[in-house]
Amino acid sequence: MAQYTLIGIGEILWDEFPGSRRLGGAPANFAFHASGLGAMGMVISSIGDDPQGREIEVLLEKSGVPSLLSRDPDHPTGRVSVKADEKGMVDYIIHEDSAWDFLDYDPSFSDAARQADAVCFGTLAQRNQTSGKAIKKFIRQTKENCLKIFDINLRQQYYSKRIISELLNLADVVKFNHEELDIVTRMFSLGGEEETSCLEKLISMFGLDLIILTKGNEGSRIFADRGNDSVYKPEPIQTIDSVGAGDSFTAVVALGLLMGFSLERINRTASSVASYVCLKRGATPVIPAELFLENTG
Repeated sequence: MAQYTLIGIGEILWDEFPGSRRLGGAPANFAFHASGLGAMGMVISSIGDDPQGREIEVLLEKSGVPSLLSRDPDHPTGRVSVKADEKGMVDYIIHEDSAWDFLDYDPSFSDAARQADAVCFGTLAQRNQTSGKAIKKFIRQTKENCLKIFDINLRQQYYSKRIISELLNLADVVKFNHEELDIVTRMFSLGGEEETSCLEKLISMFGLDLIILTKGNEGSRIFADRGNDSVYKPEPIQTIDSVGAGDSFTAVVALGLLMGFSLERINRTASSVASYVCLKRGATPVIPAELFLENTG
């Protein structure tokens, strides 16, 4: 497999479950999964100058995931309180004024941007002007053929029409879950129309190449246009928790697009990997290499 560089830029944090904590943050999860799938996955974020931040550095080093992590002496390493219900669906409390909120642009980011074959970003790290400005500058520094993936990832009150519009205009690919698509449909006055029409309008409005739509137990859809559209529904599973499953799906899509796979092949493979993550506790379980290779070989 060619060595592609896939970068997640934005939040890195600890997902705190009752009685345990695990590495989290959607861009970090994306990079972690990309690395596990055989790519060069890199995290760009900020941590506190505290034991929790140093623990993240050690974990990434042991996992072989390279990073550009600034160390913020004034703000703590990020944390999210996570609760999962009996169906594995999760609720988050994202604590504010974390180090990743104050990610500032560093000259080393420009070299990373030029090397990136894909970059993944979301709305959450736009909640602070400092990190938001740095991330948008990074995206604009990437090479022309870099795959720019907006994992919309709407959380709590940390988004707005302005933020979503700005990031959609920077993106080639956007990923929604079905609830997020409903919110954006209303936000941009696309309501009352069937799903395919909404997807077509979003592609046209923002010059997108592709939309990823995940629907939980109802499966997933990868849509470029009416002639290039994949719908896939896997066998139902008993979910332990769904944290990180969407990020693993996005990582597979990014790698599959770079490798030139069909949408059907990408969708099937991404669904298999995401289902595996749902069977494990936490966002970043180690994915068996054969799970990816058996679908792509």
